Amino acid sequence: MRSLTVREKWLLGACFGVIFIVGNAFAARSLVKVLRGSDSKIEILKSTLADHEMWVEDAPKAEAREKWLTATMPGMGGASLGKLQGDLIQSLQDDLFERKLKIEQQSLQDIVNAAMYTEVAVRLTVRGAETEVIEWLTTLQGPEKFQIIKSLELELDSKSKEIEPQAVCQITIARWYQPESGEPLTSAEPAAGVKQG
Repeated sequence: MRSLTVREKWLLGACFGVIFIVGNAFAARSLVKVLRGSDSKIEILKSTLADHEMWVEDAPKAEAREKWLTATMPGMGGASLGKLQGDLIQSLQDDLFERKLKIEQQSLQDIVNAAMYTEVAVRLTVRGAETEVIEWLTTLQGPEKFQIIKSLELELDSKSKEIEPQAVCQITIARWYQPESGEPLTSAEPAAGVKQG
């Protein structure tokens, strides 16, 4: 076997140099991908840690809220959902009759079975004296009632010939009951729209 000439040695060295550079380029590219992926993973982990820290800080409040809900939210008492919906609409009708407000339309809404509550709802169109309608609206919600206004449209009736300004109110009112399963209320998140009293 003959020995390599200077030119062949130089070409062999250049070839090894190119292989070394290409190999390092692939290694650097892989390393940059790993590091870039690590940065996004670190950001996700930081966000998750912040969420968990928030839940740990809020744990006493959430526990107190769940105890309050369990003790205060009315149960269904073995009544059917249709009866509960009927009771809701009857109580609203009685209240409106006492206030001399007129129900122009009424309809039952879909029943909602959520993890934290069972909801029955009704939609009403109410007409009457503006002050009476507004006063009635202020009585609908309260921490102990477990009754919420899901939607509300209130307009003045400019065509009315009454002396006192008249209002037309389209409203959807829901009432919440403890879930039908009878299991205690437990959730990572509190029930929306319910405030402690």
